[in-house]
Amino acid sequence: MKHTVVAALILCLLPLMACTDFFETDPDNITNVEDYISKNDEMYKGFLGILTKMQQAGDHAIFLTDTRGDYLEVTGNAPVALQDIYNYKDTKGNSYADPLCYYAVVIACNDFFDKMRDYREEVGSSMDDKTETNFNALISSAMRIKVWAYYTIGRIYGKAVWFDDPLEELINLNDTNVFTWLTDMDAVVDKCLHLLDNGLSLYGDSIIPANLTMNWVAWLDAESQNEDEYRHWNYLVPQWLLLKSELLSWRGRQEDWLWIRDNILEYLYTIQNQPADAYYDTPGYLFSCNIPLTGNYHTQFFTEQMGFKYQFISGIMYDYQNDQTNRLVSYFCPTYPGQYFLRPSRFAIGKYAEEDIRGLTQRLCMNVIGGDTCFTKNYYHRGQFLRNRLFEIMPTIILQRGHDYHFLLAEAENHLGNWEQAECILNRGVTNSYTYASYLPASWSPYYASWFGDNGGYGDVGIVGCVRGAVHRLPKPTDAGYTLTENERIRLYDMALADEYLLEYTGEGRSYSYLIKMARRYPSQGASIIADKVVPKYPAAKQADIRAAIEAGGYWVDWNLVGDNE
Repeated sequence: MKHTVVAALILCLLPLMACTDFFETDPDNITNVEDYISKNDEMYKGFLGILTKMQQAGDHAIFLTDTRGDYLEVTGNAPVALQDIYNYKDTKGNSYADPLCYYAVVIACNDFFDKMRDYREEVGSSMDDKTETNFNALISSAMRIKVWAYYTIGRIYGKAVWFDDPLEELINLNDTNVFTWLTDMDAVVDKCLHLLDNGLSLYGDSIIPANLTMNWVAWLDAESQNEDEYRHWNYLVPQWLLLKSELLSWRGRQEDWLWIRDNILEYLYTIQNQPADAYYDTPGYLFSCNIPLTGNYHTQFFTEQMGFKYQFISGIMYDYQNDQTNRLVSYFCPTYPGQYFLRPSRFAIGKYAEEDIRGLTQRLCMNVIGGDTCFTKNYYHRGQFLRNRLFEIMPTIILQRGHDYHFLLAEAENHLGNWEQAECILNRGVTNSYTYASYLPASWSPYYASWFGDNGGYGDVGIVGCVRGAVHRLPKPTDAGYTLTENERIRLYDMALADEYLLEYTGEGRSYSYLIKMARRYPSQGASIIADKVVPKYPAAKQADIRAAIEAGGYWVDWNLVGDNE
């Protein structure tokens, strides 16, 4: 029998975990389906089950997709299944290719919606305003998590099976009343955008929007409102603005680029011009601009659950003491008990300028431990491990961070024909390109005014500038002898953004899908865009086979999510 999503649905038909605190989970404490939501102070328990499923899925995309990018290579310790992923071999039956963990998140969300609907109907008009606010915010948060799960499935597999039922019994995949087969990434994007834009009708005639923010501190600590103790809860759910912007960037219509540019600029401007105490607790409040050239923003990767400092917007957090674990250190670290399955490729090491903080010379993302070159972004900072006992290091897996705003802005400005803004954001930023006294050209949005480093601005030094990276030398329409068409220029700038994305988002499970997005955007080059970036890391004897696999469509992971279910 071939692997299909049926396996995922069968294995996931389990009650959700409940707990009094997300960071004190008890795997044996299973919620009674008949008493899933019984009183308003238990509403969040089912939501914690969703977060637990996210924890189990957190590192999956990293090992499944970063291995196929241009950065990581397998070591001799790597299991055969992981080596097969790395070498673009058939993924049918490969445990690393199984989408189970993402569908488990979807099922947890659907079950949560169903039980919360039952609870709301039972309580009726007796629900007070405060409880209803929290109720709606929990539903909204779960909607964004569901969209994140499907967006991740789409980026990896290029297709998905969408369903909204809680699936409390086995249902045949051919039942179109329950399952919608999304056969390409366009369909996945459209379905995700529809939920983000339209929200959910859960009870009566009311619509719960997908962009509500849960006030976790007020919910969990109503008496003392201890912001320091509960601030990390505000970073557990993907942000609506970035989720929608990412999805729109895959669709890439003119109105999509306008929406991305205008909404991100307005959001950043609003945060920057709020009083310090108002925006301090806003996820992404420092975003990617407020970074001195020492590269302190990388602190977010090796601070475990304190990752809300600096550029952190949303991520999956773990606590070893409460049996919440991921495999990052085990796979990347050569020191016992690390298994050292993956390391930076020689090709990747050579891509970084000597001054670049992410390279082997500066050693913020890679280092040498015991004579082995290794990827250290999440657990080792210039000679010091995050914890003395390595098996206790459970780094936060970041889903969204400040740099996302800037890459999306540069991408949008590029497609809107604003090449100067795109080049500036990508390279050395507003502060290094203009003095505050000179102001910006009239063609720039006034929202950029807060990006200056003087007179109250936050000191934008650009994506490349903040890591001391190599500047991208891009042709400009003002150059002498410039002959490019606008479409040719846009493509060149897109490729520069892709190159920098590969340098920046190492080991985060996202960089490879950026290449796929470029391949879909420029079908005349198509998969060759991916192959040209990835193939050089492989030994010469393998390069022809790897290129052939990619150009035959092998960049999507094949697990028969839809179609052949026999």
